[in-house]
Amino acid sequence: MNNSRIALLLAVTALISTSTVASAAAAGEPAKLSGVIGVIDRDKVVSGYSKAQQAFEDLKKGEEKVQKLVESANKQYEEAKKANKPPAELEGLQKRLQTNIDDEVKKLQANIQNIEGQLEGDIDNAIKAEAASHKVDVVMIKQAVLYGGVDITSGVLSRLSAANTAAAAGKK
Repeated sequence: MNNSRIALLLAVTALISTSTVASAAAAGEPAKLSGVIGVIDRDKVVSGYSKAQQAFEDLKKGEEKVQKLVESANKQYEEAKKANKPPAELEGLQKRLQTNIDDEVKKLQANIQNIEGQLEGDIDNAIKAEAASHKVDVVMIKQAVLYGGVDITSGVLSRLSAANTAAAAGKK
């Protein structure tokens, strides 16, 4: 897995952890540690959520596009160099090629931010709904809990899947 995919995965898992602990606070109430504690397996949520997997695939395609653009730019520059183009022309070519690459990278970064925002909202809503259905006061990352807690992971995944199916049906 390359660095961008890892960064997106870490961002999504960080969003899960911050949104789950913040769920009670978002309702305007301080978290009650004496109440029912829910736990969620963030790795299962990310790997089991088809929208997150599609985001990884889209990111991979975007990275491949940027990589091909970089390779093409390098080839064009090397060909211009071999053709003994004047330094000013080489410099102009290099600037144009770099601008094209920078523009594509900015598009990719904007797309990543958009996807992260959508995933965060979807996951947060599913966690809140599932926590409410189990009368859970606080939700924590399962990996941070040594013992106990109500595992709501499968319910969250079911809600995400149902929301994804409903959204797909609404687009048709």
